[in-house]
Amino acid sequence: PTKSGRVTVPGKPSDDLAPGTLNSILKQAGVKK
Repeated sequence: PTKSGRVTVPGKPSDDLAPGTLNSILKQAGVKK
């Protein structure tokens, strides 16, 4: 990803994501706590 805090996700760019997808994004972004 080019922008900070943003992760490229397959499909439409939306904040409404499934918990599993969101968790995967958090892991990619390195913000999983």
